[in-house]
Amino acid sequence: MKAAVQTESRRGGSRGQPEASRNSILNAALMEFAQEGLAGARMDAIAHTAGVNKALLYYYFRDKDSLYGAILDRFFAQLLERVMAVCDQPGTAGERFLSYARTHFDAIAESPYYARIFMGELMSKTRGGSPHFDRLFAEYLRPIGDRVLVLLDEGISSAEFRPVDPNQFLPSAIGSIVHYFLTAPLREKFMPERYASGGQAIAERRAAVLDFIAAALFSDRDAGIALAQTVAAQTAEGPRRKRAARRKTGRSAPSLPSQPAPPQDQPPIQAADPAAQPSKPGGYKWVNRWFPDFETARRVLAEEKWRRGKSRRRKPPATPAKENGPQ
Repeated sequence: MKAAVQTESRRGGSRGQPEASRNSILNAALMEFAQEGLAGARMDAIAHTAGVNKALLYYYFRDKDSLYGAILDRFFAQLLERVMAVCDQPGTAGERFLSYARTHFDAIAESPYYARIFMGELMSKTRGGSPHFDRLFAEYLRPIGDRVLVLLDEGISSAEFRPVDPNQFLPSAIGSIVHYFLTAPLREKFMPERYASGGQAIAERRAAVLDFIAAALFSDRDAGIALAQTVAAQTAEGPRRKRAARRKTGRSAPSLPSQPAPPQDQPPIQAADPAAQPSKPGGYKWVNRWFPDFETARRVLAEEKWRRGKSRRRKPPATPAKENGPQ
């Protein structure tokens, strides 16, 4: 009985704890799908990492494809909410567009595995094998794209932006945001000492992305670059102050918008900005384990998964029990 209680305490949740169980499963599935893809991901590996049994996993998600769809929905629903919030806040078109770019960048920085998963989804779509892409486009990507294109048109009409073609500029801006995360293995080879620094490298890249976008977009290039520096330097304290002000007055605070605080159920793989985050022992948390940094977590968990697979492949067959006892 004691062993059963200890086993239950190690699980990520139970049917009586639906949110804890669901989040543990989604966090574990995120890494599995990012590393193995939809075809290679294994449900028993996800259950093991999440600390639940397979029966509980299937209780919440009927099959691997529905779990994969839930992973995509969680990220894009949060991204849609955050992008719409910064696009609809008070401020000039320039302030809001740079805040959009920062928000998009930080959403990926907080969980870089999503960039790999979505790239796999795009590749599957080109082969006609994606059951999720059309739904993701209709529910999340199209509303985000339409809203940001309107914001670009607004800035062009007010002459704050150069007369660029919004349909060409937006893919270029998104490319500068996403490419950094898609090429992580290549960056690790080119500059391992900076890649290992994690949070500082993310902060530097965020500032470089906003500088690049502002220099290309603003009619007054110097003013745009200065504004980009201001937006890049903002911390997560700004949104908390604005939310408190809205609760007291019912009105939006007039200051420049900044990154919303990450949602609580977002897997804490990598902090977007160490200066903006409360200090935590050990650095980075994955499910119920702490690691010194994101890269250490990635390497350790990948090695553990490889060892588990190797152990299963080499496990000798069980010796049948002798029916008549010792001779």
